[in-house]
Amino acid sequence: MVRTTKKPQTWKQTVRNLMLAHPASKLLLNHADAWGTALIISMVMLLVHDAVTPQTMLLLGAYSGGYWLAFALNDFYDAPVDALDPTKRERNYFVGRQVGRGKLTAVLLPLLLFFLVVFAQFGRLGLLLLALCLFIMWSYSAPPLRLKSRPGLDILTHALFVQTFPYIMGLLLISARWTLLDGFIIAILFFASLTAQIEQQVRDFAVDAQMEQTFATRLGHGRTNWLLKATTAVMMLIAIVGLAIRIFPPFIITFGALALPAFLHRFLRQQHVPRSEWLVLGSIGAAVVYTTAVFIYSLYQ
Repeated sequence: MVRTTKKPQTWKQTVRNLMLAHPASKLLLNHADAWGTALIISMVMLLVHDAVTPQTMLLLGAYSGGYWLAFALNDFYDAPVDALDPTKRERNYFVGRQVGRGKLTAVLLPLLLFFLVVFAQFGRLGLLLLALCLFIMWSYSAPPLRLKSRPGLDILTHALFVQTFPYIMGLLLISARWTLLDGFIIAILFFASLTAQIEQQVRDFAVDAQMEQTFATRLGHGRTNWLLKATTAVMMLIAIVGLAIRIFPPFIITFGALALPAFLHRFLRQQHVPRSEWLVLGSIGAAVVYTTAVFIYSLYQ
């Protein structure tokens, strides 16, 4: 009798099986890179300006929850498009699933109340910024505006509001004195957010071309892929200039080292090869752990 040994599951398979066994985990864990990045950015902003207080620490939860909600809404309105792609269909909680008003209220009401409490601490400016955030969440994904289907506005909105805005909003809320370091960080975040969206549109080109217009489908796959490399090079050049003039504190430089493999992969892979999702998630996961360690260390100094 021949015994066959069962191969152990890889961690990728474990995550996929978890999402299949518990469908709600798709909603909770999907786009962890987005709200994880927002968490990192908000923590870095507080560390740079030595602004860690009980009041500002609540922003960490609000940023993470806000970006989770934004991408959940995006999945909700993207369900018809995602249904055409096997990978995205598997990840999107809303594909083939009806969500009742009761469930929506149970999720949205506590989140909105939490956001209101956090941003109200910062007065009228906080409430205005919250209103702007909610408007962008809706207008980017939902009809009739659906900015993500308007070539040019799709990548511009992503560049301004996905990674750049958390840092700028934090500076406004804490009434920080803007510095040259802030300028470099904001410029890098702008191009990081811009290139992330361009890279995603290159990956989704075939599906998007069937359903709606995007910047990539209007420009063409080859030229968009070239633009991805060009804008990534500009972002890296800004970082190199910052290093040359020694504007970055040591703890900031580590983020560049963690992100570098994912950025270099854009130049090394062949044109038809999509980005490595696990490389991106691994870089962000390492950055979350590192930022949390630095943040906790700073609390005791």
